[in-house]
Amino acid sequence: MNKRIILISVLFLLILSGAAFVFQKDERKEENNKSLLEEFSSGGFKNSKIDSNDRSKNLKNYSSQAVLIDDIIVDSNKKQEFNITQSLDLFAKLGNDLFGIKRENIFQQANRIIELRKSVKENIVEPKIIKVPEDYKSIQSAINNAVSGDTVEVSAGEYQENIAMREGVNLVGSNELVIIENDKSEEETEEEIEKENELDSDISIERVIINETIINGGDSGNVVSFKNGITNKTKLANLTIKNAGKNLSGILIEDSSPLVCDNIIMDNEYNIYIKGNSSPIIQKNSLRFGGKGVQVYNFEKQEIEEDKEESDALSLSPVLSMPIIVDNLITDNKIGIDLYQSSAMINHNTISYNNHYKAYLGATYGINLSNSFAEIMNNIVTDSGICELCAGINVDEKSKDIIISYNDIWNNKNNFICFGECILEDNNISKDPLFIDPVNWNFELQEESELIEMCDDSSNMGVRW
Repeated sequence: MNKRIILISVLFLLILSGAAFVFQKDERKEENNKSLLEEFSSGGFKNSKIDSNDRSKNLKNYSSQAVLIDDIIVDSNKKQEFNITQSLDLFAKLGNDLFGIKRENIFQQANRIIELRKSVKENIVEPKIIKVPEDYKSIQSAINNAVSGDTVEVSAGEYQENIAMREGVNLVGSNELVIIENDKSEEETEEEIEKENELDSDISIERVIINETIINGGDSGNVVSFKNGITNKTKLANLTIKNAGKNLSGILIEDSSPLVCDNIIMDNEYNIYIKGNSSPIIQKNSLRFGGKGVQVYNFEKQEIEEDKEESDALSLSPVLSMPIIVDNLITDNKIGIDLYQSSAMINHNTISYNNHYKAYLGATYGINLSNSFAEIMNNIVTDSGICELCAGINVDEKSKDIIISYNDIWNNKNNFICFGECILEDNNISKDPLFIDPVNWNFELQEESELIEMCDDSSNMGVRW
């Protein structure tokens, strides 16, 4: 009888307080035969390895009050916060009076989550867009005064700088599209009028000019550098990057993994140089007129422990990193992509005419692998080299696990040379890709091209932009 009175009292007080405990069994704890209230009050979730989101989910299994915790933080509703506090006090008193359970044992997780989320919200800084030259005259000063999450937006124009990137700070160019237009003439021919009507246009466009955002290294150093663990929270986009200088890079990525996309990188010894433990995404860039379009040189030195007599000797072994090189137009370099003691995923690139670099007469390649492994898929590799050893794809004897599939390898001095371990699948072809106008940098495929919808996912070979 006493138990029934206590139970009725508990239910009545729960209704009055505006919330209810969920007394169903926790499926994950059924084998322990504990009620939710018992599990929660016993401190069963005092696990330091559970992050705040998991704590919140666990808490919501025990009290409908927890459902409102997120609303307190998001809405900053002080009245609601006060009401919840009252309810928590009531539950605490109820637990103490009826079951002898102390408040801190029941609600320490709830209080901890509330305080944690308040602290997080108070310390959140909204990301900003910092403009150059409006807010700062130089790109580097803007980056130095930005915090993670901010974007430095650079107006069209040419800037002679050598940039050191910072973690979480994006750098983007605001290229301006300028359309020079004329009003329609009353003497237009019927054909011109019909064409303009098809375009649904009130103007006759004479020409289009793109004012680029250019960072010029002034032949004095790497133009843009990512170092010391910069992650993919950091983006470099919509810029023209050039003139690093002899043996230097347009973009240097060292022990970092940023996103580099939608850029023109040109006239550098190395247009992009990736080294160390780096797994960047290199996507939708135009890489041209460089010694090497992309150089990947990932290695680390390790002592040989097996032979104590040669303990001072060093061996080179690949670092566990995997740059992703996808949807890039790589033309007119000495070597399009060069991997040395490294690895990469090379997918959907158009790699053409990599034999024109400053009248270079040595061996040139579309893709060259030395002591490396790679997956090479869905690429177009054409017109690489004129010498006897030149090749579209060249693989040395130390390279292993080279997978080559769904590529068009055509019109190279040697389409394919492999001294290592290569899997050359029979879905590779050697056909004229039929570019629309490669002389004027239009590497789109003509409608008659046999490369259209030829990949395993029915996409076109080569770049998809």
